[in-house]
Amino acid sequence: MYIDCDSHYFPVKFLEGISEKFPHSPRVVRKDDDVRSVLPDGTLIKNQAPKGRWHLDTRDQHVDWEGFDIHVLIPENRELLYTWDRDLGCELARRYNDAVAQDLKECAHPEKYYGVSWVFLPDVEESCRELERSVTKLGLKAVKFMGGFADANLGAERLWPFYQKCCDLNVPILVHDTASDRDGHPNPALVGIEQLYLEVDNNALPFLLGFPFRYIVDMGSLILRGALKEFPKLRVCFVEGSAAFVPWLMDRLDMDPTAKKKLGKRPREFFDQIWVSAFAAEELSYTCDVWQNHNLTVGSDYPHGDPSATWNSEHGTVQMIKAMTRLSDTDKEKILGGNAMRLFGMA
Repeated sequence: MYIDCDSHYFPVKFLEGISEKFPHSPRVVRKDDDVRSVLPDGTLIKNQAPKGRWHLDTRDQHVDWEGFDIHVLIPENRELLYTWDRDLGCELARRYNDAVAQDLKECAHPEKYYGVSWVFLPDVEESCRELERSVTKLGLKAVKFMGGFADANLGAERLWPFYQKCCDLNVPILVHDTASDRDGHPNPALVGIEQLYLEVDNNALPFLLGFPFRYIVDMGSLILRGALKEFPKLRVCFVEGSAAFVPWLMDRLDMDPTAKKKLGKRPREFFDQIWVSAFAAEELSYTCDVWQNHNLTVGSDYPHGDPSATWNSEHGTVQMIKAMTRLSDTDKEKILGGNAMRLFGMA
């Protein structure tokens, strides 16, 4: 079974009518198949094209063409940030999760898709309630994080009740940040983003460097602050940040002279709880050689146009992985599906 661990979804109905209760909320402007998300003043957040971004029966053709069996439907980024006020953030979470569940119920081939919950993480208590509802009542398979927020990296103890809930429900966390916020300004949660945006002649730098920098901090935080030790059943997948930095990070964290005594084992040994969604266009042989019992998966970034996107390549993401001459067939199968099956608790 081949699983795309980085594809995005925008269920249109979750923003329809929300401005009646929350005038400052993002909203949808729609004319037939022309769907756009906008701010209250009309500022464009995102043009929701192609149609497969929000219409699963249209998307089916692309899933089949690439050769995936399942698309993991990661919530779109800019409409769902932790910078909304609490009441609106929690309402957006409920509406999003309801809409995804309804779309999956009504589409022709729900077996091709894994719905992913979104929660307004700054309210940890409400996030626990919403996660339980989205999993037990709506049937969603995972939960998305936008990375850390405000003063909380992912290892922060204020998040530990949520990690306990994930373990109780046996669902993984998918971490997927965004380079810019809903206004198109730099996402303040990314490490070093101010310096990256000073490079005005290269707008790709916030994406190319901001994601892995953020993920390095959060992986280190989860391990060194003891969250993964405290919750040995917790599974966390970092999406769209590349995989090449992982061997370096293992070595770097192992340099902490107190880590093994505090944690009971070397930091690198906690990577059995960490999954990394790789690009099909990056060289993966070195990562596989060092991280031999690796948890690498792959994502096409459908339907985004970021430098990481491979869904729009000539042959598609699956064939790009299969064509890698320096990877063993075993590693290819693990990356294309075997590791993702374990991430999602499949047999």
